[in-house]
Amino acid sequence: MTTERLDRRRVIDAAVTLLDAEGLDALSTRRLGAALQASANAMYWHVGSKDNLVGLAADAVFAELELGTDDSALWRERLAATARELRTMFTGHPWLTGAFAAYPNTQGPALRRFQNHLLVVCRQAGFEGFDLDWAGATVFSFVIGDAWGHTHSPTLDDSSTMTADLLEQVKPDLADYPLLLERYTALSNADPATVDDSSFDFGLCTLLDGLQTHLDHQDKSAQLHA
Repeated sequence: MTTERLDRRRVIDAAVTLLDAEGLDALSTRRLGAALQASANAMYWHVGSKDNLVGLAADAVFAELELGTDDSALWRERLAATARELRTMFTGHPWLTGAFAAYPNTQGPALRRFQNHLLVVCRQAGFEGFDLDWAGATVFSFVIGDAWGHTHSPTLDDSSTMTADLLEQVKPDLADYPLLLERYTALSNADPATVDDSSFDFGLCTLLDGLQTHLDHQDKSAQLHA
């Protein structure tokens, strides 16, 4: 084995490749060393512990985000674009949602850049104080929750609410619930990818409507107490 031309960037890139292919459980300095034809000790020298390596890999993925800088765009448009880009990132790297659950204190330059972007856009909307923190966190939580359900399904078909085969299995239990049967049937006949995207868009639109309502309520309260 050799550490010739081995550097931190190569180790992190190899870690992301391994994580994308096999998930968090497959990552180890031994597996990574084998992929790079280097020793496990060499991996530790460049990136430290597995915990640290996961954080570095997560930050490398967050660096992929473009995070539009058009300050002239409306805050709602900017938040929607950020949420969709974030969702694409999470679904493109299925291990990442699990990484945030297992390593909640993950930090890094790219992640801080993303967090600051959320705060800037939410302040543009009019949020201040703790509301500013909570508005950004609400958007992030919605996206990572949606991505968790999508990335932890074995196949795209399984990520939809109801498949035709599953519908046939549960039909006998739905005789007393005609509305539930109606909705299950509709979902089983729909394209799973379309259902996933439409569900996300509905949730995102509703979330943004809620943020706007909160801001409107604050404005009315301020006027009443002026």
